[in-house]
Amino acid sequence: MGVSSNMGKFYGLKIKAGEMTLEDVPKLWRNATETWLKENEEDE
Repeated sequence: MGVSSNMGKFYGLKIKAGEMTLEDVPKLWRNATETWLKENEEDE
């Protein structure tokens, strides 16, 4: 797992917890976060 996937998970978990939205994620990490969210949709 690289840094980008770790950051995607970090922000993805915050989004799932309702602490932030995808628009709040820094642009640098937004793509990794979107990817993580798509890969983890079934966890909802």
